[in-house]
Amino acid sequence: MDVQRYSLKLYLRDPQALRPAELIPVFHGWIQRGAVEGLPLDVADYGHVHHGPGVMLIGHEADHALDLGEGRPGLVYAHKRDGEGTLAERLREALRLLLQAGRELEEDESLGGRAALRTDEVLVTISDRLSAPNGPETFEALRGEIQEALGAAYGDGLSLSLAEEDPRAPFTVRVAAAGAPSLAELLDRVGSLART
Repeated sequence: MDVQRYSLKLYLRDPQALRPAELIPVFHGWIQRGAVEGLPLDVADYGHVHHGPGVMLIGHEADHALDLGEGRPGLVYAHKRDGEGTLAERLREALRLLLQAGRELEEDESLGGRAALRTDEVLVTISDRLSAPNGPETFEALRGEIQEALGAAYGDGLSLSLAEEDPRAPFTVRVAAAGAPSLAELLDRVGSLART
């Protein structure tokens, strides 16, 4: 399956902790400081859209967002183009980039510690609907690669389930972890794999 568009999401610990507009200057700061890898281009505010993308840091290769989907705010890393390697390798790299952005968000002094992220649940979405139509067949075909990608950071004990049954929706898998390692622990595990 040739999949180029995919995203990973970590949820905020406190869904009410942040207003989307608070992320506008934070994301502009990321652009100015080169805080995230890739080529970030602009910030867009969709905070007014019900369960929408919230505030987005638009990039050439990928976007970052405080996503409001499902009524559960969280940080999203959404890859758009130029992926290399197996799907498992690309998802593992996306996880690394999401964790790095999560660390930036959590450590931002202007947010006063209100941007803490949960690590016991990851939402994986593949937006290539022709290559990966939403349904049980795609789930069975991609389950192993998703397990391999996130298992590299989380180890054993991951539970995967199809998050959305509507065939018109993007293919989305909810991954629940047995534990909740810190962002630093997860980043260390994924980063050490990238160096080998």
